[in-house]
Amino acid sequence: MHPILFKITDNLVLYSYGLMVAIGLIAAVVLFRILCDKAGIDDKAYNFYLMDAVVSIVIGFLAAALYQSVYYLIQTGEWSFGALTFMGGLIGGVACFILGTVFVAKPSVQRQFWRIANLIAPSILIAHAFGRIGCFLGGCCYGKKTDSWIGVQFPDMSYKVIPTQLIESAFLFILCIVLVVLLLKFKKENLLMLVYLYGYAVFRFILEFWRGDDRGGFFLGLSPSQWQSIVMLLVAVALTLYIYLFKRTPFAKGFAWKWTREKAATEISIDAPTDNAVDAPEQAKEVENDADHLQ
Repeated sequence: MHPILFKITDNLVLYSYGLMVAIGLIAAVVLFRILCDKAGIDDKAYNFYLMDAVVSIVIGFLAAALYQSVYYLIQTGEWSFGALTFMGGLIGGVACFILGTVFVAKPSVQRQFWRIANLIAPSILIAHAFGRIGCFLGGCCYGKKTDSWIGVQFPDMSYKVIPTQLIESAFLFILCIVLVVLLLKFKKENLLMLVYLYGYAVFRFILEFWRGDDRGGFFLGLSPSQWQSIVMLLVAVALTLYIYLFKRTPFAKGFAWKWTREKAATEISIDAPTDNAVDAPEQAKEVENDADHLQ
């Protein structure tokens, strides 16, 4: 356990957890850029969703801290703000990302939401994987006591524990590789988010039985993360039915609540060439079709 890598002054300290989180975020942005290029995502959609993701990450960190603080308050009756929990951050970040798409993105960008969501899934995994290495170095999120060969002993402990942080990190890296292979080799873009949701929900539910920190039994003997894993699994099932049974995808026609037919027609008319009379009927038809999507 090395929570502090080096310390220059009392106010200038490099924490291993912060460093690993930063590395994870950088890796996630780079991977997202590469996958968008491979998938042929246009610059307008990429730029919007990258900014949406950056804002969502900030909100996600706040949500992660708030979630853990509320849980600690319920558990102990005391308020403590600062510790983070991944599930809380994931919920807050995803909510912010979706709201940004709904209320800010233009219809043409909204219609690429599901493609972007699938490409973001591997990026979430690689950021999370590095974050778990940070947890191990920081000495949090460890497992239960064990005498097994797999156990590790942190400096402030007199016994060995299961290194659930490293186990989870390894799983996340492997799942990230699986998603990238599904995309690049097998061209299964629409499966990435579903595989992520199913895979992580099941894995996290099982792993929680070996977690040994203070976020253990909560209700019916299950931890908060296990209940959230159940919700994640139900979301995956709902999306599977929505996509494969009803043959629809999220935001396929946009969700432009603030875009009227006149605004859409004006926007498309401005972008359309005006010096080619032969194309005018086709342009008018495209304007009408795009405007119909907004109803």
